[in-house]
Amino acid sequence: MRFIPCQLASQARVLPVGEDWIFEPKFDGYRCQLVVWDGKLRLFTRNGLDWTERFGRSLPERVCETLDCALDGEICALDQNGRPDFGLLCKALSDRSVPLTYFAFDLLASSGESVTPLSLHARKKRLAQVISSLGIESVKLVAHTGDGNALAEVLKSAGWEGVMAKDRNSPYQPGARSPAWRKIKFTRRQEFIVAGWRPDRKTGVVKSIVVATMDNGALTLRGSVGTGFSVRQRSELAEFFSKSSTFGLPSSLPPVEGDIRLLPPKLVAEVEFLELSSGGCVRGASFIGLREDKAAADVQHETISCDQSYKIAQPQAA
Repeated sequence: MRFIPCQLASQARVLPVGEDWIFEPKFDGYRCQLVVWDGKLRLFTRNGLDWTERFGRSLPERVCETLDCALDGEICALDQNGRPDFGLLCKALSDRSVPLTYFAFDLLASSGESVTPLSLHARKKRLAQVISSLGIESVKLVAHTGDGNALAEVLKSAGWEGVMAKDRNSPYQPGARSPAWRKIKFTRRQEFIVAGWRPDRKTGVVKSIVVATMDNGALTLRGSVGTGFSVRQRSELAEFFSKSSTFGLPSSLPPVEGDIRLLPPKLVAEVEFLELSSGGCVRGASFIGLREDKAAADVQHETISCDQSYKIAQPQAA
């Protein structure tokens, strides 16, 4: 069974209204496809990389050979309150003692056949049956509801990242960023390309990173991030960055204060910030972790994130 490109969600600030929509939590993890074929389980990132060795430790080596299927979901590390924690997930890459949970929200194939043309509602029904048949403790079915406002209020008060809205009648659209799936974030948080870094003059560890987005094929600087790093991360990232960094920034980019060491625009960082300036630069930014599952080409400048508050959906007039 081949990897199926993931359907992606569009940004939104307003929860859609109507019986055609269902709502579920937005998980703070790595998007992964769980494929079961001939009794073997494999985990693939959203870019099709096989990460079974990295994240498959919470899964059994084999299941029933008649359960060929492909699930779409997120692999997460949970904090003490049972909430997905991306920082803890990054730690799990090197610390195998961190338990992992796979949250499945869609079914792409069943009995070896694609079910992507079916409606989301039909796929969800089959997904529940597949997960029940698999019987894997670390694989959980993502619950959904028709009351988006109520779910959003619960998730926001509990500190979750956001809520997903999905058209229950829509087919799965592999590789497409579709308005049939919408992500509504509660936090000012998004992904950026790591364009460079500043070393501490005394210790040489990472003092800050310079972040950017790719806009119309050109790199646009979006400011610096100097907090959120642990002591260990500052040291390890400096060693990692030093292997591929050069001094200075290209002449095509505006000047930046400090000793900047340029990095190839390949790494992606998850960043939380207080606000975006009128020019789209981060202010009060904090480092969450590197996104090893995402390519720099996938990073979009999410201008919507400059307004933290989502809008409550209003009932449609009769």
